[in-house]
Parts: sequence; structure tokens; C-alpha cells
Amino acid sequence: MTQLPVDLLDLAKTVLVAAKAAGKKITTAESCTGGLVSSCITAIPGSSAAFECGYVTYSNEAKSQMLGVPRDAIAQYGAVSDVTAAAMAEGALAQSNADIAVAVTGIAGPDGGTKEKPVGLVYLAVAQRGKDAQVKRYVFAGTRTDIRRATVAAALELLASQLQDQDAGELAEA
Repeated sequence: MTQLPVDLLDLAKTVLVAAKAAGKKITTAESCTGGLVSSCITAIPGSSAAFECGYVTYSNEAKSQMLGVPRDAIAQYGAVSDVTAAAMAEGALAQSNADIAVAVTGIAGPDGGTKEKPVGLVYLAVAQRGKDAQVKRYVFAGTRTDIRRATVAAALELLASQLQDQDAGELAEA
């Protein structure tokens, strides 16, 4: 097994401490990270107290079948969009017993980018029961590994901030 980076594990610990303190269960819905957010969280001993489940929905079909992302939303906005990210997070909540969900969709490269949607474009969404999903847009630079690592870090930071501040307002654009 490949060793997970210490900085990501530290962020995952922060998420778990905050989730336990808030009495919240977490779920993830991941595309370009392929389960790395869940891996970081579940690498921490005692994670079962706050981690419910994770969905790796790499294909558009999986996003629709497993999370209920509307096919017409993917067709209109694309798999890498704010609309899809929000639907993934909301779908993960709907399919689980979790209280908070983080969703990741993006283009990790090295191929697949366009002028409108370059390699490194990532959307993250956090959804909580009874609240609309909050979405952030990022454009990360570097190799596929760099982009995926930066995405995992951003997802864990976003989760931690939402768990630590349950009264957070609108998220600022990245």
C-alpha cells in the first residue's frame, strides 16, 4: 500500500475531531480523486465513529445511478461543473445516513482539458441535511498526482471548516 501524505492525514484527523465534536457522520462522493478523500479519513484509527460511507463515481453513469445526478444536468453542464458537484453531494446524503457530504469532480489530466475546462479544474461541494449544497471552484496546477493531492487537501479543509462552523454563510469563491 502506498503511504498517504502526512499533511493529508493531519487534515483528515482535523475533520474527524470536528465531526465527532459536532456529532456528525460523513460521506464522500468522489470522481477525479478516486476514493482518496475516503482513504485519508479511514486511515485514521477510530474513523468509524464519524465516517459513514464513500462513493467513487468516476463515470457519468455511476454519478446518475449511484447518486441520482440528473443525466440532463450532466448533458447540459458537464460532469465537471458546479451543478454536478452539488448534485453529487446532495445525492450522497440522500443515499446514506450521513449528516454531511463532500463531493469532488474535476479534470486531473494530463488529458481531457479544454479552453473552457482546463486540466486542473475542480469543483468541490459540501451538503448538509436541511441546507443547500455549497460549491467551490478551483484550478490546480501541476501533474495528475499534484492536482489530485491538492484536491484531497481542499476537500478535507472544506469539510473541516463546515464542521467547525455550522453557522457558516456563503462560501467565498476560490
